[in-house]
Amino acid sequence: MKSLRLHISLILILSLIFLSINSTVAENKKDNKKSVVLYLFWREGCPYCEKEKEFLYSIKKKYPKLEIRDYEVISNLASRELLMTMSKSYGINPSGVPVTFVGDKGIVGFDEEVARQIEDTIKACLKKVCQDPLFYKK
Repeated sequence: MKSLRLHISLILILSLIFLSINSTVAENKKDNKKSVVLYLFWREGCPYCEKEKEFLYSIKKKYPKLEIRDYEVISNLASRELLMTMSKSYGINPSGVPVTFVGDKGIVGFDEEVARQIEDTIKACLKKVCQDPLFYKK
């Protein structure tokens, strides 16, 4: 039974990766302008997560090239496993949520300082090409 769950989880993770790659490639082909991909891992009922989601969707208007990929981690095993895989790549050990990956930053938590750090990273990534965090290796 564990083996079956592991195989299903692996298939789900690979599917997420495949969809992520395809959407990024399609976006870049459609429009040669730079886009910034941001991953947000959150939990239902988390007040910091809600504040960050509000922040991100408000600055999306300011930065239309921002692509936000958000994943709820409590009810979705594949999202939790993706969070752990990306955390390992960034060299972080998240103690809670929200967890954000953008450019070369892996950030745990949310407050005004984190908001500034996220926005500064988005601006920097719009000036230069930042790798999709899914493929980042520290």
